[in-house]
Amino acid sequence: MASRSPHSPLLRAEGPWALAANVGLLLAVTIAVNGFLFGIGWARASGRQMPMIPPGWAVGLIWTVLLGLMGAARWAYVRGSGDTGWRSWTPYMLGALCIAYPFYTSGLQRNDAAFWGTVVTLLVAVLVMFTLRRAGPRAPWLLVPTAIWGGYVLSVMIAYPPT
Repeated sequence: MASRSPHSPLLRAEGPWALAANVGLLLAVTIAVNGFLFGIGWARASGRQMPMIPPGWAVGLIWTVLLGLMGAARWAYVRGSGDTGWRSWTPYMLGALCIAYPFYTSGLQRNDAAFWGTVVTLLVAVLVMFTLRRAGPRAPWLLVPTAIWGGYVLSVMIAYPPT
């Protein structure tokens, strides 16, 4: 039996809606999770803000852009390599890790889970960049802002540990 090729623009990264489908899926999940966090009050919690970190609305905007870039990285990888296997889904795996961050840090509290979660997220971002490098230069570069943001947050956490 011959294997069938995927027909969805999301899976194949072909057609006029492919980029929008790849970016839109991660953005929709991000917006839904942010709505949930605001709904239960985690996003409005005070006293949790780290020094030198932008206000919550700006951090949410930053993560929305970064997750959109992760979807674009998957699109660029599949367009460049034609590979729709596990490697093509690594930007989405990174996105899932980033979206889960508020949950395993108990509502964005500054604690050991937040520190190590940031370390793991930064390492995974770099690993995904190396995984996508075979498809050409565009896909890994779309993840550089995520690594920069993770490095910045980690440096702030090291400079201002929780008391």
